[in-house]
Amino acid sequence: IGNDCMSCLAPNDADDDGGDDGGEVELTELCQEMYESSGKCEQDMSGLYYPNNGGCDYINNILPAISKVYSGRSSSRNAISNKLSSLNEGNVSVLTVTLGVTTLFFAVLSYSLYKKISDASNSIDLSQQGVV
Repeated sequence: IGNDCMSCLAPNDADDDGGDDGGEVELTELCQEMYESSGKCEQDMSGLYYPNNGGCDYINNILPAISKVYSGRSSSRNAISNKLSSLNEGNVSVLTVTLGVTTLFFAVLSYSLYKKISDASNSIDLSQQGVV
């Protein structure tokens, strides 16, 4: 999701009488639809005959609570990021060497066990055993 803004104003291309529109602009359809479907809190706005207050509870109570939750998460993420970035080159190289040595050890151990199992299964000759 980008942070780029998009203009809601577009030049008025079509004029009903076919004349010059004088450079007038109109709202884009996308912006009109977003405004119509958005929650509104018009309780303190003067000059409105039918104020829409359906979104006041959501805007005044729920959104701030959600904002607090997410701001707490971002601060904990920042703390973790700061801890990880505070590792110096020495700690990272020790960790890398340890990981490499243990991986090599388990690779050799796995190959050794594989060879023992495959050699043991090849040396068993069931035809030499007596029939019961």
